[in-house]
Amino acid sequence: MTIVVVGYTGSNKINIAKKIANKLDLNFIDLHQLIEKEEKISIPKILISKGHIIFRKIENNYLKNLIKNETKFILSLEEGTPCYSNNVKLITSRNIVSIYLKYSINNLADILFKDPPIILRNFSKDKLKEYIAKHIFERNRYYIKSNIIVECDQKSETKIVNEILTRLNY
Repeated sequence: MTIVVVGYTGSNKINIAKKIANKLDLNFIDLHQLIEKEEKISIPKILISKGHIIFRKIENNYLKNLIKNETKFILSLEEGTPCYSNNVKLITSRNIVSIYLKYSINNLADILFKDPPIILRNFSKDKLKEYIAKHIFERNRYYIKSNIIVECDQKSETKIVNEILTRLNY
């Protein structure tokens, strides 16, 4: 079984995916960590040296190769990955189960305000909510194509993992 976990920044995709992988005895792969390891350069440096479009092409190639060559793993994607190239088709096809970790804008803002990524460090709480709302509006049409949508607000990591396992019939 191949499982792909998607969601916005701050949705705890990596930790959730790792725990599911552990429970199901699957290999865990983080797409961006894989790219950095194979390319021997960080994602920010790829973006600076090659630009956003080339980076998204590189990302798409790695995603295609993983799906083509691997059969049993759980993959964590960054928030923008499903929205580019034909990535959403790749992760919602064949024997792939895609899972969207869905949080409200307010909860994402609370999470990201406490521990913001570099790009969001100087945002006020209101500006952060506006930024997240804009991104969710643009990206939600890709996220909701997932096979499983998990409402994560007010749920512990353990409860989210258990809900996913139940919905996967484990």
